[in-house]
Amino acid sequence: MEELYNKMLDSDNFLIRQKIVASHQKNIEKLYQQFPDLKKLDTDIANLQKEYAIELAKKIKGEQSKDLKTLQERLDILVSQKNQFLKNNNIPVNYKEPQWKCGKCQDRGKIYTSLGVKPCDCQVDDSLVFKKRRAGLTPKIQNSTFENTNFLKYLPNDRKNAETVYKVIQNYLNKLVTYIKKGQAFQEGIFIHGQTGSGKTHLLGCIANFLIEQQIDVLYVVYADLLDKIRETYNEEATETESAILRRVTSVSVLLIDDLGMEKNSEFAQKYLAQIIDHRYRNMLPTIITSNFTLTELKERSKNDMYGERVIWRLVEISHLFQLTGNLRNTL
Repeated sequence: MEELYNKMLDSDNFLIRQKIVASHQKNIEKLYQQFPDLKKLDTDIANLQKEYAIELAKKIKGEQSKDLKTLQERLDILVSQKNQFLKNNNIPVNYKEPQWKCGKCQDRGKIYTSLGVKPCDCQVDDSLVFKKRRAGLTPKIQNSTFENTNFLKYLPNDRKNAETVYKVIQNYLNKLVTYIKKGQAFQEGIFIHGQTGSGKTHLLGCIANFLIEQQIDVLYVVYADLLDKIRETYNEEATETESAILRRVTSVSVLLIDDLGMEKNSEFAQKYLAQIIDHRYRNMLPTIITSNFTLTELKERSKNDMYGERVIWRLVEISHLFQLTGNLRNTL
């Protein structure tokens, strides 16, 4: 049982389902507050069903039991009263069922059968969309590809640089995919810097979509947003834990971090960056990063922080460095 529960915790859908169930429970509580008679009917039916099950078990064992026919008649009356109550108050018959996006698998993404586990049709039909959403891709970059990149939007000098950067990175990705599919470690990462509007996020989207199509597990995060998600776990009503967020970020096959350095420079930000980069460094997992700053500039920003300098040296050691020039003003 403990092993099964741990697998549930490791499931990417577990937290999604947990959030839906939590929201549903709140809706039920509100419904009961509005219709206390419905709550009483549900309680009476549940108690009578329990009593029926107990008496049935006694009868099967040959012990003295209450008349099951009488219990069933009482139960039928209560159910009939409840159905009429629902109808009179325009309450859906399935009000106790959470509003799953897929009723077939209840948002698990898989179906459990006597022959084992198989993907649900909802996941098979929307597998690419599902993977992009699971990877954290924003709508802006969900359709970014190497094929649809228009280099003519760059000025001539910047265009040549961009074409070179894209070509080298595509070669890098082909090598990365080959290593990962063979089960071999591939630690080499990428650090892309350039001014706002140079196309860094679009390029990161191209990288993400290419890897997703190659069946590689990818996660895209804007670092400032990641820190906000971690802070949210400190609230009592949080449905996601800090450890779950960090487990996903540190263990994913390829991590893409966008806009590093745009977050407020603080010990909090540096500590988590150090934890993430150090864990992936030790486990030889590639990390691809974009920033408005060069590594030297990032090092200067964090020179008074005990975590910052170590992170920069880690990135220098494992990253191929690229610069995108120009300002496309979000035309890509």
